[in-house]
Amino acid sequence: MIVETLIGALVPVAAESVKQLIVRWTGGVKPATVDETIRLMKAESDRLTALAALDQPGGTPSQWVIDLRASARYLGALSVIAVGIGSLYVSELPELVRITALEAANIAFGFLFGSRLAANWGTKK
Repeated sequence: MIVETLIGALVPVAAESVKQLIVRWTGGVKPATVDETIRLMKAESDRLTALAALDQPGGTPSQWVIDLRASARYLGALSVIAVGIGSLYVSELPELVRITALEAANIAFGFLFGSRLAANWGTKK
């Protein structure tokens, strides 16, 4: 089960690595003229502007909406952890479902606390 999860997570990383190696070997796409360089820079700027506009809400939302949007991923992760731990107490669940729920809880726990734990690994107090 964990092997399939790792393979699924590493396939996009491997594909991106191959793309980057090809770009490095071939030198990548280089504009031939100054005009092409300016147009490419403008296209990149327009793309970033469009991405920023997607994140802006229409109008001024209420404070509770702003707070909910800011905490949605953490609430989702905590609910996945709660369901994963709760699956231990349901005896009718198949073992495969229970293992999957616990792995999901493990991933969510790593999302919430993994960076803090990793940051403190090398420090001694």
